[in-house]
Amino acid sequence: MRLLALTDIHSERKVIAKLQRILEEKWDWVLIAGDLTNSGDVHFVEDLLEIVPAQTLTIHGNMDTIEVMKLLEDKGISIHNKRKEIGEYNVVGIGGSNITPFHTPTEYPEDKIESGLDRLQIDSQTILLSHAPPFNSGLDTVGGGISAGSHAIRKIIEAKQPCLNICGHIHEQEGKAMLGKTLVVKLAPALRGRAAEINILDEITVRFFDL
Repeated sequence: MRLLALTDIHSERKVIAKLQRILEEKWDWVLIAGDLTNSGDVHFVEDLLEIVPAQTLTIHGNMDTIEVMKLLEDKGISIHNKRKEIGEYNVVGIGGSNITPFHTPTEYPEDKIESGLDRLQIDSQTILLSHAPPFNSGLDTVGGGISAGSHAIRKIIEAKQPCLNICGHIHEQEGKAMLGKTLVVKLAPALRGRAAEINILDEITVRFFDL
């Protein structure tokens, strides 16, 4: 299974033009890990969704508003607090972020993130699509080396060990890490022209690239 994964577009219209070229290739699924907008540019999301294939799943990020969340739900591509089977695997999503110092549009207490995920079936065939990365994963550090990821997402990963966690949110980081048996893939922002190709065969391989 070949996945195109991206995150943190933040209403950057150049991303749409670049994606049109990338989407000419064959992708089994496109996964978008939130922050499509900067505080709710619904018209941008409408234009973005015009070009993505039917096999697209997304979550909202902390910069996406209720209006954006509703649009993603209405289009049938939101995976927030849901589980969807995709072949031999399944995708579980959690949008928004843990609480930040910036009072952004969509932030959740850690207990709400945990309860939302805990009621969903997560197993070794699960791809966890989260906007926030897991806490203290080596992929969630901001200025001063502070870990700003989600404690709840880390707790769920440690307890249920999905095969893969795809996440964004922290613009400073791009890379991979293992939490037990879970491969965490931290995407850099599409705003800065970055994305990843993830292939799931006998093993999971990741290639970060420029859009």
